Amino acid sequence: MSAAEPAPFLSANPAESGPRGPVSRDSRTESSRNSLEAGIVVAGGRASRLGGADKASLSVDGSPLVEHALAALRGVSPLVLVGPKHLARPGVVLTREDPPHGGPAAALAAGMRALDAWSAAPEVGAVSAADGETAAEAPSLVWLLACDLPRAGGLVGAVRSALAARPLAPDEDGMIVRDAGGRDQWLAGIYRVAALRNALTALGDADGAPLRRVVGRLRLRRVDDAAGDAVDLDTWDDVGRYTRRVAAPNREAKPMFRTPPPELAEWIADVAPALGLDPAAVPAALLLDLTRDVAHAVTRPAGPVTTYLIGQAVATGADAESAAATVAARVEAWREAHPRAGGEEA
Repeated sequence: MSAAEPAPFLSANPAESGPRGPVSRDSRTESSRNSLEAGIVVAGGRASRLGGADKASLSVDGSPLVEHALAALRGVSPLVLVGPKHLARPGVVLTREDPPHGGPAAALAAGMRALDAWSAAPEVGAVSAADGETAAEAPSLVWLLACDLPRAGGLVGAVRSALAARPLAPDEDGMIVRDAGGRDQWLAGIYRVAALRNALTALGDADGAPLRRVVGRLRLRRVDDAAGDAVDLDTWDDVGRYTRRVAAPNREAKPMFRTPPPELAEWIADVAPALGLDPAAVPAALLLDLTRDVAHAVTRPAGPVTTYLIGQAVATGADAESAAATVAARVEAWREAHPRAGGEEA
């Protein structure tokens, strides 16, 4: 589908799809700059590396993952969410790329169409003759965030701070985050609306196109992620590492079983072949760490039972680390749901 073709979009609640009512010129200070900013959150991917799971609804830090990105952009108008209908939220304009799962460039094109439709509404920019007040202006800047950024608030805050220190120059099309590895995070930044619109027009058909073809040639300023907030959760391993990292400061540190005790290694070498298994393929350290966490969060007997469940999952084709990451995420969810629970230390 061409980026220039219109696509229908749904508002989760048309009456609450963003503040378009009169806003006093005098009250529109620098501190209320959000009135000139829009936001697009991309949440329509297949999540193939998560086994097709609903990534946007995955519970992280006590909230659906997409909520972290939406909360980071609270106050911008309009706030557009590109994703399936079940993600509808009050006050958020919901749209979808057509066809679905067209990739991030197609999602951006869909989000921009929704933004253009909102900006073209008669009440945007209108002046009331009675009181001389002006309706919300069409935004000139738009935030672009992925839905899988659990620390989206920190990323947005870093970019805002950089903008406050030095606003975009006339020859700059936007500002994005650069992670600790030196990689540009296209879906963690703010762009000039006109620049994105022109880039999409030049691209033509956005379906299946990589995002780099849209934003890669824009004149962007980079903000280094000094706080380590550029964490995206693409795989179950990512989810497990993040949940364990977040939980670590909230409980007593425990030594990792980086090397299994000699007796355990000898035992594995004896038993694994008897079961037709390769001893070198047994992730002993991973299972020991996870068993300890399960026993501490739930109850001691849950540790070995969980290890058995992981073994069953691996037998059906799952990867051991992915299965362990899934369990680690469930352990953190269990802690949140049972704050007073706690098993014996393993």
